[in-house]
Amino acid sequence: MMLLSNIEYLNLGRQIAKLLGSSLEGASADALRELALACDPSANDARISAEVFLFHKFLLMQACVGVFPESQVEHVVGGFFAALNEKMNGLELGSDRQQAMEQMWQLRAGQFEQPFSNDRERFLDASPEASHWKHTISRFCQNVGERPAPPDIWTGANNCSHEASRTVTHALNQMIATLNEMNRLHFSHSV
Repeated sequence: MMLLSNIEYLNLGRQIAKLLGSSLEGASADALRELALACDPSANDARISAEVFLFHKFLLMQACVGVFPESQVEHVVGGFFAALNEKMNGLELGSDRQQAMEQMWQLRAGQFEQPFSNDRERFLDASPEASHWKHTISRFCQNVGERPAPPDIWTGANNCSHEASRTVTHALNQMIATLNEMNRLHFSHSV
């Protein structure tokens, strides 16, 4: 499969960054914020916003891996990270702050990997009304509160954890649909 130019990957990355931005303004971000406060009422807004960002960034990265051809994933993700770096450069963050943010991303991505893999299997086999992301969302709650014994957020039939699961499922489906269209436009013609 033929590779795109660096600027084409950057432009694709910019589109993916916009998709991340729209996810952060959507129902899943709101539901995760509500859940974070329910799990740890003492959590501050900055911490919650950072964890919501990292959660959605992880979902988007997983969607990219699942959608784009294997030979293109590394380049597409590279374009996405370059687009995010462009935005960070506009914030004029110091190199220490940027390094700390990268370390946090690496930590969170590692923490989400196994729970997401477990949940993904259930997602592919479950009914549309199931709570698909129990392990991943539970990991999110642990990241917000970092308590040694977090409460069971899945008790009860219709609490904020179930709403978070439904909205995360919807957000992930939207990500996948949008990325599938990007994939079709950029890579379906090259073999």
